[in-house]
Amino acid sequence: MRVLTTQARAAIEAAAAKPGLRGWRARLAISSDDHRRATAARCAEDSGRDGFDRSPAQLTDRGYRGLGGGRAAVVPSTPEWRATTVQVAGLWPFTVGASAPTVGTPVGAHYITSAPVHFDPMSWFLRGFITAPIAFVLALNGFGKSSLIRRMVTGAAAAGETVLCMGDTKPDYRDLVERLGGQVVDVGYGHGTINPLDVGALGAVVERLTDADQRGQVTARVEAGQVNIVAGLIELVRGSRVADYEEVLLGAGLRELYSPAGGFSYENPPLMSNLLDVISGGGEQLRQFAEEDDEATYRASTKTLRRSLRALVEGPFGAIFNGPTTTCLDLASPAVCVDVSRIPEGDTKLLAAVLMVCWSEGFGAVAAAHALADAGLAPPRTFEVVMDEIWRVLGVGEFMVDRVDALTRLNRVLGTGLIMCSHTIKDLASFDSPAAQAKALGFFERARAKLIGPVGPEEINRIRNAVGITDTEKLLVTSWAAPRPPSDDDLVLSHRETPPGTGCFLLKTGEANEPGIPFRLVFTPTERTADIHNTNRRFDNLPAAGEASR
Repeated sequence: MRVLTTQARAAIEAAAAKPGLRGWRARLAISSDDHRRATAARCAEDSGRDGFDRSPAQLTDRGYRGLGGGRAAVVPSTPEWRATTVQVAGLWPFTVGASAPTVGTPVGAHYITSAPVHFDPMSWFLRGFITAPIAFVLALNGFGKSSLIRRMVTGAAAAGETVLCMGDTKPDYRDLVERLGGQVVDVGYGHGTINPLDVGALGAVVERLTDADQRGQVTARVEAGQVNIVAGLIELVRGSRVADYEEVLLGAGLRELYSPAGGFSYENPPLMSNLLDVISGGGEQLRQFAEEDDEATYRASTKTLRRSLRALVEGPFGAIFNGPTTTCLDLASPAVCVDVSRIPEGDTKLLAAVLMVCWSEGFGAVAAAHALADAGLAPPRTFEVVMDEIWRVLGVGEFMVDRVDALTRLNRVLGTGLIMCSHTIKDLASFDSPAAQAKALGFFERARAKLIGPVGPEEINRIRNAVGITDTEKLLVTSWAAPRPPSDDDLVLSHRETPPGTGCFLLKTGEANEPGIPFRLVFTPTERTADIHNTNRRFDNLPAAGEASR
């Protein structure tokens, strides 16, 4: 290694100040000289430390020559492998998942990195992140399920989608829909009726279609929807399935009502009592469909069906269903909420029936809008349907699984995002029949996005049977559900304390081995002041603990 003398370095430094190729070469020479000087200094320092000769003359590409130099006679090539962080977590311990794509509605901050997390089923479906616009929200009571859905509803309305909250039982969405300038429909004792035979927007479309094939397709869908919803209501009041010949009679009775002799039309739909009168009256055509030869045998074979229809006409069911629809859905509004909170919580069958009719009406309205778009009579649109409290319908009996399954399978064809919600996966598996259990669990499995909030250890184990959840994610989700230890300050607090895991969710999409995205829902200042997220509003004016006896 040759180091420049003082005179030579001074001359080169003078040349380095000049522009052009000569100056560039001079500057390169100075840099090389500085590197050599630094190397010589390090070698002298090493030699002075341990006594070994580490002069530049001894240095090779395989180490220093001589005793103690560490020279390697053979330098093997380093083997390389490629694997995921799940397989080589010990060698590559950086297991924090990638940030969520900033596509869709902002739903909160990443639980670990605090990065923004965006999600809504329609946006992720359109970008190809999920294969169907279906989301299922699952968490215990009071941990923010409704608040998360309200956030996605707000984002959907802002994106131009029409949001349908069909069957609001608490209500959770009424205040939000009103602030969004949407339509609120009241259904309940003394507050409004809903006619299951009123096909609403779908029936109005038939008169506007000029193509015969399109008219025939929509007409067939109208009749199938009416038979399906009436059969579902009969199963609710009866507690058992409708026979195949009874569904045939229901269809025949509806065609009789819409015939010229019946006098009804889609603009003037019949009531449930009219359907009961037609089936009770019989007639030659209905006897043929029932495969009965005379009036007496027809009356005997239809007695069970007539009793079930009578239960829908009289009593509590008749007060809700045996009357014209009070308010029709207005799909021109940005959001629609059907408030059924005035139906008593204890009347589980009636509440389940109302929810099912509301969902059927909502999907019918969506089908009507798409039929108009296909005919070129209206612009194409997308929708977001919220099916909250799905457990209320499924809890009535396993015969309701097929009815709900029929309503939820066509959402991608209808250009509709679907958000379902429940408290526990046990609601989907509490049936004696393995077939019904499998079909109900299909609601959760078909959801391409699963948002899992705070749940207990037993619940998370049940969820792991349907979706891949790592041990780390399991500990995280169950920790959110752990109660906050009580303290002495609780005796003097004048307000309810929010549970620590409130608003925390794990977003799971795709394959089982893909990591989930944990995030915490954070309210904006506008949301906090709007008072639309207070599900426990009725408890606000109650005295705090320790004040009741004063």
